[in-house]
Amino acid sequence: MSNHSMKKLFPESFKNSKGMTLIATFTLMIAFVVATVVSATTNEQASKKEVQTSEENFANRFAGESIQTVASKKYKTTAALNLRKGPSTKYKKITTLGKGASVTYISQKNGWYKVSYKGKKGYVSSKYLKRTTKVSRTNYKKGRTFYVSSTAYTAYCNGCSGKTATGINLRKYPNQKVIAVDPRVIPLGSKVLVQGYGVAIAGDTGGAIRGNRIDVFKKTKRSALNWGRRTVKVTILK
Repeated sequence: MSNHSMKKLFPESFKNSKGMTLIATFTLMIAFVVATVVSATTNEQASKKEVQTSEENFANRFAGESIQTVASKKYKTTAALNLRKGPSTKYKKITTLGKGASVTYISQKNGWYKVSYKGKKGYVSSKYLKRTTKVSRTNYKKGRTFYVSSTAYTAYCNGCSGKTATGINLRKYPNQKVIAVDPRVIPLGSKVLVQGYGVAIAGDTGGAIRGNRIDVFKKTKRSALNWGRRTVKVTILK
């Protein structure tokens, strides 16, 4: 562009007036708007990442453990069977357990129990295990009210079947109110009033549910995360 044309667009009188101040102000305003949009986008991405991380942590809490677990930890084998590295016959054998071998339950997946045997950990078929620890029934009583520590879970955690220890299909009936309990404290099949949750069926157990602790069933990860960990009052109704 020629100097003559430049002078027509930006005459000297304009350069030396308030026009340059207006241009500078307008430029700063554009820069501020751009910076605000970039910042908002970055914050939104960070927020989504935090939610994703929380959900991943929640899923990892139950990774490899089925909803349908058992109350007792001590078992004996009813036949000679193989201790394997994974929950099926396709996994390599670690060792062979003789009939009557004592094992300690850790978790469950696809009908196989992860157990500990003489310092070794592996999977065995649950069909050939018999519980040896008797469950005490002296701690619970109809009408009893007490406080418990509570957490929450869903039917879609990693490795979960969606069925409870008493056979309730939580994926088919997602609105069912169910809690996982320690049967020595709250009997399976009981109706329990849970503060902030409502009347629920004690229809599940869990490897980490011991003593005065319950897990309340929630149909979504978001609602389970929102429940968090809290102390609640429970009353055994029947």
